[in-house]
Formats: sequence, structure tokens, C-alpha cells
Amino acid sequence: MSLPLIVTGMHRSGTSLTASLIQAIGVDFGENLLPGDCFNAKGYFEDVDFLEFQRSRLQESCPPGDPGWPDWGWTESETLDRDRFNSHIHTAKAIVSQRDRASIWGWKDPRTSLMLDFWHHLLPEARYVFVYRLPWDVVDSIIRLNSTIFSQRPDYAIRSWAYYNRQILAFYRQYPERCLLLNVNSVLQQPNRLVELLKTKLGLPLSENVNPAHLQEIYDPHLFKQLEDNHPLVQFLQNPAFPYLSLLQQLDSIADIPSQFSASPQPNSAPPLELFPLMLHHRALQAHSQLESLSQLQQDKRALQAQNQQLTAEINNIKSSKLGKVQQTWVKIKGWLIRQGLSRLLGKTTDARSQFVPPTGDRVNLR
Repeated sequence: MSLPLIVTGMHRSGTSLTASLIQAIGVDFGENLLPGDCFNAKGYFEDVDFLEFQRSRLQESCPPGDPGWPDWGWTESETLDRDRFNSHIHTAKAIVSQRDRASIWGWKDPRTSLMLDFWHHLLPEARYVFVYRLPWDVVDSIIRLNSTIFSQRPDYAIRSWAYYNRQILAFYRQYPERCLLLNVNSVLQQPNRLVELLKTKLGLPLSENVNPAHLQEIYDPHLFKQLEDNHPLVQFLQNPAFPYLSLLQQLDSIADIPSQFSASPQPNSAPPLELFPLMLHHRALQAHSQLESLSQLQQDKRALQAQNQQLTAEINNIKSSKLGKVQQTWVKIKGWLIRQGLSRLLGKTTDARSQFVPPTGDRVNLR
């Protein structure tokens, strides 16, 4: 009997990294996978058939004209017409039938977080791995995508983080025996703890552990950034006026592998909310100033390189010019020496002729 394993979580939360670890220990995530790109160089590990199916269902289930990002199934009203999902159940069964041949198979797609009840009804034996990441790190990662929608409305990033994780939290509380809830940063520190939970809690017949060498191949810390605790965005999103810290604490309280995050102690008088956007603006100005300085340094470098090339060319010209003059002088000197040598040789020959007297009877006309 085949056993499906579904990996999901909010976008930019480390689901691809987690799926790559699970694939490495024997779970079949399919062959027709979405290739990597500049935003996820190691690959997405997303089966294209499941991806396109869920993307289409979420887009058509969002309220028409409601602002947001329907591609992720999130709009400002945070409502989905989930009854529309059921009209496509035959398509979903056909996709599943093409994949349920391996003993342990599955898929990874963040959008599954919003279709959990649909898949639970279709695949009641399925197991789930839910991945979450600190909210400010997700926001930072999304904004770095330079997507138009999130550049214009960066608040959509944090609001969709909360929406996705509320769905995950509700499903996990209802079916805890079928799910793992993991913080991706903690998984990276103890990957074999993930394998142990897959075996013991979810009952997957896995025989391998995560190879440390493989982990180094798929995990690039430079691509998986974490903001410092004193970063204004981190401080801002922890403000009690927002629900994000409370939601993170709820996730950590029931997670199988929780985060190691510890909230900063709140001062007796909380700083005004206006402080944090101004701090972020100050940091942006500092970054802009640094970029300008870097640009000036690059211009100075190019100018110095041009001057160096010009001086090198002039030196080469001088060298070649001197060498030409030396060669011409040497030709003249050599010619003079030859002429002097011949002249002396001819002079000696003339003296010898005048002094030479041949024997009588043997006089010869030397001229």
C-alpha cells in the first residue's frame, strides 16, 4: 500500500529545503518538478501537475476583484469559495493515480496549506509535514523577490503569512497524529530529528538518515537569511498591537520541532509605533548612502584603471622608441667600425706593397 506524504507551509518558509531533505531519504516527489531559478537556485521540488492544479483552484476560488494575490489564494477578505474545489475532484484523482505507485510518495506545494480539508477527504491515509519560519524572515524573503505586488503592498507578505499559518494550526490541532509541525531553522540544526519523527510519529518505513555532506550541498546559508533580533522589522512585528508574535508563539507551543526564538522583553513603556518605520527609513537612507559611496569607488577604480592603461601604453611607446634609436645608432656605429677597419686594412696593404721587392727576374706588377 502506498503512503502519501505532503509537505507544505507558507511560501518562502523553507518548504523546498525540507522537501529536498525528505527526498534524499527515500520519498518520491515525482519527476516532473518545477526547476530552480534565481529565487530558488537549488530547486522547488514541486510536482508541476499538483502545482498547476492547486494554483488554478485557488485563483478561481478567490472573490473576483478582491485585492490581494490570488496566485497564492490570498486576498484582503481572506475568503475562499472552497465548494469550487469539489467540482474538480476527478482531476485530482487522476493526478494522484499517476503518482501513487511508489511505496512512499508525495508532493510539496505551499498552496496545499489552503486545501488541506480537500486533500484529507481524498487521501485520508496521507501524512503531513508543516513547515513554518519566523514571520519577519518570510517578509524579508518575499520583499527580496522584487515582485510588483509585494513591492507596492509589502503588508500583503505578513498578512498572508498569518493566513497560511492559521490554516496549518487549525488542521494540526484536529489531526495531530497525522502531522509534523516544524520550524525550518531548528530542522537545519537537527536534521536527523526530522527523520526520527517521520519514522516514529508518522510511521514511515524509512531506513536512511540525512547525510551531512548532502545537507551541505542543498543548504546555502547565504540564500537562507535571518534578520538580527535588533532589526527594526523584527522589533516592529513583535508589537502586541499585531497578532504575529502571538501566532508564532502558538506554533512554537505545539510544534514537534519548535523554533529557538525568544521574544524580546517588552519595556514598561512600549515605544511608539511611528518609531519603527522611521528606523527602517533611516536604514534605507544608510543603505542608499553606502550604495552611492560604492558607486563612487567603482568610478574611481575605473578611472585609475584607464590611467594605468594609458601609462602602460606610454611606457611601451618609450621603450620601443628608445630601442629603435639604439638600433639605428648601432647600425651607424657598426658601419663606421667597418669602414674604419677596411680603411686601416687598405692602408696596411699599401705600405706592404711599397716595401715588398720581389727577387730579380721574378718582378711582378702588383698594380
